[in-house]
Amino acid sequence: MRDFTASAGRLRSLSLGAKLLYSAFALASIIGLLVSWRLYGAMVQDAGAAAYYAGAAVSAPPPAPTQAPSAAEGPALDLGPELELPGTPEAPRVLVEQISERKLLEVTHFHLFSVPVYVLILAHLWLLARLPSWLHTAGVAAAVVTSGLHIAAPWLIRSAPGAAALMPISGVAMLLSLGAMAVVSTVDMWLPRRARRGEAAPADEAQAQ
Repeated sequence: MRDFTASAGRLRSLSLGAKLLYSAFALASIIGLLVSWRLYGAMVQDAGAAAYYAGAAVSAPPPAPTQAPSAAEGPALDLGPELELPGTPEAPRVLVEQISERKLLEVTHFHLFSVPVYVLILAHLWLLARLPSWLHTAGVAAAVVTSGLHIAAPWLIRSAPGAAALMPISGVAMLLSLGAMAVVSTVDMWLPRRARRGEAAPADEAQAQ
């Protein structure tokens, strides 16, 4: 934790062990973001966020066109759903089970404790990178806003199904902001350190020791 109290540019002067540790965390963070995106797609599927979080009705896809009957078979009869002949193929249905409020509370509870810690560590590595101060501030603001919005999105969609696009939009924004933090911080820490004015070069520090 002592590394997190240093000024910007500290990443390049970390020890080899610290660089390996933080690089592994950044790589795991990127993989975790991609897995989360894949998990979201597996849960919501083609029905969309409105059906999964708000229970909105989903229209079934149109049935596949059938071949016109030949003259030998005779004309097709529309018997209606009550008199449908056995063995007649039915139109495909979209089955969507809305997430329960208790399950959504459990997911939100878990994310409220894990995501802030995840953002906290990545943001500290970001602040230690040799970047302009305005970029530090913008990156932290983007990470906090996108992650907070992504946690709140299921509840917003649950009360307003029309806001279903908020879930994928906030997810992509969170993936880009946190992924950029992880990649830029990792690249910066492995770059050679440049001595500032009045600061001894790394070689001079090693000789002095």
